[in-house]
Amino acid sequence: VQIDSLNTRNKILVAENTEIRHQIKQVRNTNTELSKAREELSDKVEIASVIQAKDITAVALNKKRKETSRITMLDKVRICFTLRENPLAKAGQKEVYMRVLRPDSLVITTSPNNLFEYNKSKIIYSASRVVDYMNQDIEMCIFLDNTGDFVVGTYSVELYLEGNIIGQSTFMLSKK
Repeated sequence: VQIDSLNTRNKILVAENTEIRHQIKQVRNTNTELSKAREELSDKVEIASVIQAKDITAVALNKKRKETSRITMLDKVRICFTLRENPLAKAGQKEVYMRVLRPDSLVITTSPNNLFEYNKSKIIYSASRVVDYMNQDIEMCIFLDNTGDFVVGTYSVELYLEGNIIGQSTFMLSKK
């Protein structure tokens, strides 16, 4: 009788053990799926939290701060833009980096030490500006003095913020 009782109890325990192992496997699978979903969502939030620039205008200015396209009159380059409202981005001090690329793809810079990180490497920038970003549209301009490195042709302007390219524009300089 005792052996029969123990055998019956053993069968019940084996069935419980099998059921619990099955439940643990289901919970682990659910945890794995939830982890993958969380990673995907955090990647999407990270992408969505990138602050973009809009209404980018790049112009060359003469000494009287009038727009010009003549290289002989060039005193400064002015790049104005609006950092877009983004409620997902963290508010606070942000440094916007600007790169001005000549027609031959060389970056115009005021110092060889003007470096910032982009795609896990250091790249050179022309000028930068720090702004207090409060998750609302904010208009700003960055100026670059004529370093004497300008040549005739079409220039590309790239804007970077927090390791992301946030906007691009072009402007032209001519002899006449």
